[in-house]
Amino acid sequence: MVRRIKQRERILTLLRESATPLDAHGLAETLDLHVTTVRFHLTGLSDEGLVHAQPMPVTGVGRPRTGYVAVREPSYTDLVALFAARIGGDATERELKAFEVGDDWASLLRLQPEPTSDAGSLVIDALARLGFETQTATSAFGAHDITLCTCPLVEIARNYPEVVRGIQRGLIQRVLDDNAVTLGRRYVVDVRPDPDDGNCRVRLVLHPGDPTAPETASARGDGQVAAG
Repeated sequence: MVRRIKQRERILTLLRESATPLDAHGLAETLDLHVTTVRFHLTGLSDEGLVHAQPMPVTGVGRPRTGYVAVREPSYTDLVALFAARIGGDATERELKAFEVGDDWASLLRLQPEPTSDAGSLVIDALARLGFETQTATSAFGAHDITLCTCPLVEIARNYPEVVRGIQRGLIQRVLDDNAVTLGRRYVVDVRPDPDDGNCRVRLVLHPGDPTAPETASARGDGQVAAG
């Protein structure tokens, strides 16, 4: 049973890595498996909805071949990419709209980071729950400078950096505002993207704000954004 599971995983991995459909004979040759074994696994993967069968172009004499492609797993990044592609306005307007989306997204996620009096730790914990990893974190004069890597929106950031920056800023600002009482003051976040545009490294700077400032979405959206 374990051997069959591993064979099926190898077939699925190969299909996911391929840019074109693959047939049973090609998979069998690449993976050094009997074609009957490959067909058995392809039927199982198809029944599970993990692969899709489609006719392949006929290149010579013989019966038409059946190719298989991996079914793409649904991802929230797909929805963000569609949003980014259709949002209108200039870069500043797109970032502001994206900020509002990030703010709303944080409300829907109901993130509950570990209680702490440190704004930096609070943000790091909240973002870790969404797939971010911290590279460095420093604090000085009440401000927190955090560099994050492994951004889950890296593919979208390459084409729509202002949209991703807006989403990140709205999300983080909401987390900070929702925990202002615990933190003892309000913070305003700047999101500074990777200057090398290479690995979606994101630098966050949390500035201590006015403890009496209103907690409205418009007030959160007016925070300064550093240019990337």
